[in-house]
Amino acid sequence: GGWISRVYLSERNYGGRAYRGSRFVHSLITLGTPNANGVGPAFEGINWINQHPTELHELGVKTLAVGGQGFKGGDWGFTTRGSYAFCCPHGTDGTHYDGDGITPIQCALDLKGADQIALDGVTHFPWADVFGGDVVTPELKKDFESRRSWYGSEDALDQWAHWLHA
Repeated sequence: GGWISRVYLSERNYGGRAYRGSRFVHSLITLGTPNANGVGPAFEGINWINQHPTELHELGVKTLAVGGQGFKGGDWGFTTRGSYAFCCPHGTDGTHYDGDGITPIQCALDLKGADQIALDGVTHFPWADVFGGDVVTPELKKDFESRRSWYGSEDALDQWAHWLHA
């Protein structure tokens, strides 16, 4: 949702329409959004919005990029390793990256002009709360069941939500 929000806020034409949503929005917080360019069809929208970046503060929108860290690609199974490799355009297998289990930290914080907050030990999603979490990413599901925080957990919110009042 983070990069799509950036398209909405932009004054540029995307898919035949310029939404100019910055007229209605004061702040944008991206939580584990892959903000850096990547390869393949899933990154075409991100590459497009990064191609001619308008810093959102120039449009009057305060911006915060939040990323989690503490999940090394080589330690958290196939989904994490594959997701990190997918998010990073450097042609690696994802094992040496750190992030939230889905988005590498450097990719999540790569939003020009944004304030940045890196959260230690915060995972991308509450895997235990979704059907199939044990199939998609059993390592992250098991870890979350042991009380690991995600971006919406109270202790994680305490680390980034204050920014809205700054």
